[in-house]
Formats: sequence, structure tokens, C-alpha cells
Amino acid sequence: MLHRAVPSLVRPLARIAPQIGYQNNQLDLSGEIREEQEQQAGKPGGGGGGGGGGDGGGGAAWQSAIATGGGIVLVAAAGLFYHYWYKWEVLRKMERAFSKGYDPVLELAQAAARESDGSVKRGRVRRKEQTYLDKVINGEISGEYLLLMGPKGVGKTSMLLDAMIANEADGCAMLEAHEDPEVVRLRLGKALDFEYNEDSFAGLFQRRDPREAGPILDIERALAKLEKVAIRFRRKRNRPMVLIVQNAHFIHDDEDGHSLLHMLQQRAEAWSQAGVLTMIFLSDNFHTYAHLKRNATRMHVLSIRDLTPFETHTFLEGTHARLYPDAPPVTKQQTLRVWDLIGGRLSYLAKVVKREDMEEAAQALVDEEKEWLHSRLGLIPDHDDDVMDEQKMSSCSFLLFQEFARLAEESSKFLLEGVKEVEEPTSDEEKRAAIELDLLNVLPDELDPKVTYRQAREIMTRPDYIVDLDAWHIINVDRYHNVRPDSRLMLSAFKAVAKEDDFQDKLDNVRDRVDFIEALHRTRELTVKTGEGDLGGFLRLRVGNLGPEHEKREEDDDDGDDDHDDDAGGDSGATQGDALEEKRAALRGAPSHTQVERHLV
Repeated sequence: MLHRAVPSLVRPLARIAPQIGYQNNQLDLSGEIREEQEQQAGKPGGGGGGGGGGDGGGGAAWQSAIATGGGIVLVAAAGLFYHYWYKWEVLRKMERAFSKGYDPVLELAQAAARESDGSVKRGRVRRKEQTYLDKVINGEISGEYLLLMGPKGVGKTSMLLDAMIANEADGCAMLEAHEDPEVVRLRLGKALDFEYNEDSFAGLFQRRDPREAGPILDIERALAKLEKVAIRFRRKRNRPMVLIVQNAHFIHDDEDGHSLLHMLQQRAEAWSQAGVLTMIFLSDNFHTYAHLKRNATRMHVLSIRDLTPFETHTFLEGTHARLYPDAPPVTKQQTLRVWDLIGGRLSYLAKVVKREDMEEAAQALVDEEKEWLHSRLGLIPDHDDDVMDEQKMSSCSFLLFQEFARLAEESSKFLLEGVKEVEEPTSDEEKRAAIELDLLNVLPDELDPKVTYRQAREIMTRPDYIVDLDAWHIINVDRYHNVRPDSRLMLSAFKAVAKEDDFQDKLDNVRDRVDFIEALHRTRELTVKTGEGDLGGFLRLRVGNLGPEHEKREEDDDDGDDDHDDDAGGDSGATQGDALEEKRAALRGAPSHTQVERHLV
């Protein structure tokens, strides 16, 4: 009601309101007075009042526009700042992944390799390749990338972990490959401390999934970031970084696996040429080397082999004495007998040395390996045709195993002489030359029965089986295309199977059975029904083109008369000729002259 009061009455009320105790602004009319004064000040000109109101509205609009624009600029500046900060943070985190310090993998490896007081365990063998790998991990060797080849359990990863322990993983990271590219993507992100932009707030403004392009492109993005970090690391430290790809043979030997392996090799070639990063691939199977060799220009292949008899004696003597202090020391004769059964494979020696009777433990491993071989490739005499493909592979494989057993039996009498002929490089120059030529721990033929890849193809008659046997760790193919048993333990299993009384009979039976079943599969049954189309009591089959010599011959008449002399005989001869022409055309698959004439008529 006060807003509608007459102005002359509002002014006296405003003057007397404080005097009657309304200080709580219940009758505060000062705003009404100011509004009235402003209206009176704007009345001198009617148009001026309108103009004054226009100027006030325009100022408010400009203020709103400036405030809105300023807010947009601040948001854009904040977003741009966050964008550059996030990129910098990604590179910083990736560089931190290669920094010197704690690594869970190293902690586990160090706990297994050292005593509680930190000293090296007794009996631990330092391999000849260790010095070279230490230099690679420390960044002293650049300009190439490595492929470490060797059977499973030979000690490839152990040597690299020892080198990483020595320098506390300074400038080094390890990635474990996998069959699934998605798992490789996650493991690469974990090794590089890279989240593939999944933790960025920039994703709030877009609905696109960062992984919708597939794992291969995400891995390429991670490698692109790693390249920037490697260049920065090279400028700061004047040495390359090292990235280890462990178990590269897990990458499938198919189109997708080749794409992933080729992408990694392209980066390895470029980085080794620039000297910013050295990649090390570890593989147990031959297919990884066969694929990388196609485009390799800076790849250095280093084959890791089993321990020699001398290194085996050092390992068994020291480790067995540490585990069994009261037992008598291990002699060289005992070591040689153990080595003859299982060889110098570290994974097998680690099992044997834990037993007090090492020879008995080695023989138990041979029996176990033989039974596993039978479960995988056992021969089944008189087998059913449903397992013919399996038995075909088994029979072809045992032909190769039989050849290995024969070579081993022939050279067994030269075992002692072969051990004496093993050359051990002593000086650093000899070791360096052996590493460059990939000839470390090469055993003489008396201790290492093998055949060439070509001979293995001829013996098995199925070269595709060689790849499967290599993947199952039954045989091993080296870079020189030599095929040998995967280990001395597997060779002992071959010899044990070949010495069985009924082995040759089983092998011959399975091969004959396979030939018989294949012959049955190639046989086709033909059923002929006689009737109106009878051709005179016999069947003529045509293979290829029909010639005149394939025609049925007409028998001569008994009376000896010339049927062509009279007209009737001539008509009869013409009719018989038309019939023969129709039969001949039917056999050829083409219409006869008579059929064509009848069709035209």
C-alpha cells in the first residue's frame, strides 16, 4: 500500500519514521524517495527521459557482455593451461618410470639371488654373456637392438635381471608380452606409467572412447610419447634408455601378431639408429627370429645356450654344499653323469640340486619327461580313422626323434673326449669375439646331436610339424637353422623311448595304418546299372578324349556276303552307322549328326 501512496504523504512519513521507533527498516521509504527524485530529474525533456533510459540499458548490456566474455576467456585459458600441463605430466611420469629406484620385479629377483645379509648366494654362476648385457643395460653399447634366443629356462631373463639389479634399473624398463594385444596394451602402460589419456579431464567434453581405435593404435601412441622421453633422456644423460620385451614368442604367429611385432621392430630400428633407446627382445621360439629377420638391419642376435659341463659342476658343487653342508662334496664324475641325463639347463639343475641324491632326481626327471612325451605324441597301433591326423604327426615326429637317439648313441662313447674338447674363452677379447659371432657355449657334435632344417624336413616329410614341435618345446631351431632336441633331458627321453622293445613295431604299425586309411579315403566306389542303355554286355569308360580306337568293333557276318551290294543292306548299314554315331556322340557329350538333322527337321 505504501508503494501506491501519494508522494506528498510519503515524505512526511519518512521523516517521522525514525522518531516513532521503526529503525528495523520496516518503513524504510528512502528508496521510494530516491526513485521519485530521479524521475523528477529526468522530466525536463520528454525525449531526454527516453534517451536517458536507453543509455542506462546499453551500459548494463555491455557490462553483461564483458563479464560473459571474460568468463569464457578464463575458462579457455584454464583449459589450455590444463592441456599443456597434462602433456607435461604424462612425459614426467613416463620419465619417472625409467628413473633409478624401487622396482617390484627387481625386489623379487634380488630376494631370490642373494642371501639375507645381501651377499651373493654360493654356487651362482656368472655367465659369459653377463658382462656384455651389463654394458647394454648401462647404456654403454648403442646403435643396435638385441634379440636373445634360446630354449625355455636357459637363463635369458635371469641375466637381464642381474644386470638391472646392478644399476638399480636406471634408465631401464621391462614389458612382458602376451597373446592378447589388449593385455600388451595394459602391460605397456604399466611399464611406462602411461594411462592412455584415460585419466584426463578433457574427456568430459567428448564422448569418444579412447580405446575404440583398438590396442594397436594405443600402443603406437604410447611409443610416440616414449620417443619424446627418450630424446630428452639422451640429452640429459648422454646415454640411451633400455626397454625389454620379455617372452616375445607369446605374440601369435598370425597377421595381428605380425603387425604388432613389425610396429615394435620399426621403433627399435629408428631408436637404435638415433641412439636414444635400445630394445631387447627375448624369445624361446624360432618364428620370432624368422619374422624379425625379414626387415632387420641393426638387429644383433645372441643365442643363450645351456651351461657347459664345467659351469654345471660349479653350480652343483656350490649350491649342493650350501643346501646340504654335511653331505660329501660333489665330484666331477657325478656332475658328468647328471649332465649326461639332463644337460646344463638351469631350470632342471635347480630342481635336481635340491635333492640329496642328484642322480636319482635326474633319472626321475627323465621318466617324467618321457611320460609327458607319450601323452603328447604317443603312438597308437591300429588306431581309428578319427585320430589319423594326430597319429600322422606322431609317426612323423618319432622318425625325427629316432634319428636324434641314433646320433646320441653313436656319440655316447666319445662323451669324455667331447667334454675335454669344449673350448672356454678366458680373455675379454675372446669373449667379445665369441659374442659377436654368436659362438658362446657351443658344444662339439659328440655332445650336441643335431640335424639341419633341410634334413629334418626330409626325415619328417611334413615340414609344418617342425613349427608345432618348436612351440611345444620338444625341439629347438637356432638362428643357423639347426634342429636339435630342446634340451639334454628331452634327448634322454628320446633315447628311452627308442630303446623300448616294441617301439619299432608300433612305429611301423602306425605308419602302415595311416597309409591304409589314406588309401581308403582316396578310393571311390562306382555303381553301374544296365538297362536300355546297355552297350553290348561290357562297359566303356572314357578318361580324356574319345578316339577311333576306343570304338566298339562290329563282328563279321557268318555267311560272308557283302551287305553293301543291295539297297536293303545299304539302308541297314546306314541305320547301324547312325546308331553308332549317336552312341559315339553320347560318349563324347555332343549331339550326333542324326540328332542334329532330326532337330532341324
